[in-house]
Amino acid sequence: MKEGYVVYNTRKDFQEGHTHLKNFEAAKTAVNLVINKKIPKSTDGYYLSSLIRLSDDDNYINKINALIEARERKGKKEKYYNSGYKLSKRSV
Repeated sequence: MKEGYVVYNTRKDFQEGHTHLKNFEAAKTAVNLVINKKIPKSTDGYYLSSLIRLSDDDNYINKINALIEARERKGKKEKYYNSGYKLSKRSV
């Protein structure tokens, strides 16, 4: 049996307006973010999608979708490699 919390917007159909979150704090925060129409900047796509499912405000949903799309366009950054850096061996 999986454990976690189901958050549900009663103004929407259950299939469209619910999400599953792993812990109570994440669920409580999601509710507060949606009520206050705040968008977290440092969270994953699943959590942002959860906020979309919980919200019934089209403007808020559009802003979250824009953030998701911007992240997808940006893609993953390549790991930085300093080609001028040389490893030196210590003399013992």
